[in-house]
Amino acid sequence: MNQFSKFTRPINRTYKFLFSFFKSNWNLQDYPIEFRQQQLLNLSEYPWEARIINWYWMNGDGQSKTEAYLKLKEKFNKYKSEGHLLPRPGRKIQLTYASVERMDQYENEAVHFFKEILEMDYYEMFVSDKTSMYDFCWTDEMLNEKYIQIQEIYGVQIEDIEGLMIADILQRISRRHRHLITSVRQELEVES
Repeated sequence: MNQFSKFTRPINRTYKFLFSFFKSNWNLQDYPIEFRQQQLLNLSEYPWEARIINWYWMNGDGQSKTEAYLKLKEKFNKYKSEGHLLPRPGRKIQLTYASVERMDQYENEAVHFFKEILEMDYYEMFVSDKTSMYDFCWTDEMLNEKYIQIQEIYGVQIEDIEGLMIADILQRISRRHRHLITSVRQELEVES
């Protein structure tokens, strides 16, 4: 953020906040919006971002400021049309984290999975029940490599898992593991 933006950002936010008290049905133009040129790390093909100040996940990316704004507008209108309560323009929106209940249930599997498949330390990041393979694999080629690795290491297919949610993948791995343990125990009992 440049010096000019640092100065104008709170003014824009306060201005939109104060004027929000004169109407109750807010549209995108009632919100303070900022544009920024993103540093490309080969992870994003979109150099521009438009976002609502203090509502950071309400944003849009694009090849230009206009495209970024249009994607923000589309996202905002979809959110509004779904009946969500809109926050007052200019107010800071608190982040709400997704549940981690299922990830906690499969913690042992997650530690191994992240090390072997994603080459990451599970404990060095936030992984929720809504985390997906798509959060780590940005191309079809990367995803196909992971399909093969998961099949080779864990003996499970994951292509049919809706949204490729990691919690669902870990559940399938855990079930496969339990099934193998049960089979081995039964074989040992038969032999004795």
